[in-house]
Amino acid sequence: MIRLFLFCVLTFFCFVLPAQGKPLKVLFFHRPPYYEVTDGKPEGFLIQLTRNILTKAQVDHVFMEIPPSRIMLFLKKSKEASCSVGWFKNKDREDFANFSLPIYQNKPLVILTAKSKASLFETHKSIREVFSDRHLILTVVDSFSYGTKLDEFINKYTPNVHTINTRQNLLPRLILANRTSYMLIAPEEINTMLLSAGFNLEDFVTISKPDIPPGNKRYLIFSKKVPQATIGKINQAILTLVPVP
Repeated sequence: MIRLFLFCVLTFFCFVLPAQGKPLKVLFFHRPPYYEVTDGKPEGFLIQLTRNILTKAQVDHVFMEIPPSRIMLFLKKSKEASCSVGWFKNKDREDFANFSLPIYQNKPLVILTAKSKASLFETHKSIREVFSDRHLILTVVDSFSYGTKLDEFINKYTPNVHTINTRQNLLPRLILANRTSYMLIAPEEINTMLLSAGFNLEDFVTISKPDIPPGNKRYLIFSKKVPQATIGKINQAILTLVPVP
């Protein structure tokens, strides 16, 4: 009986200790309107949604802003339970992390370029033709994924790419300075990004191509240190709070 009692006690603590230990670290980076810091507080509509989900799931958590290029490394190497908000799912990330149910689906991506450069894209009937044009330079932030299909296109058609390790709102400056030609962006981000960086909306145009796939679904991505039971609780909260994308 004593052995059985001790076994039950140990089993109980194995299940409850992860929830009672250190709070779940929720990593994010500056990318309005999804994630930002306002008056010292994490804000943005995906930050607020994540806050509601974790509160509903009764998961203790703390938000941390770090550069996007460090988030994937943190999730791979950290010995603590951690996650990040709003990432796309792809095969590489599934090798070292787990994902929640989707929490949001973007509108289809568009090409954003300077109005003066719009004619460079007129002869290209598809995004694949744009990627194949070595005279056009795609500017990206390190570690960003554009979703499985566009990532496959980029790997296959190998566009000329200029990568930076800082914030996305610096990419339009490279376009205006003629150092790059275009970027890819979700339509819901454009106005906030350009206005927050002091750009004139009239200086830019968006271009759609018929082979750009539907908008990507965004997920919470978890390090392997996050127990499956915790992810299950979070998924239940998502089912309650989030319309199915």
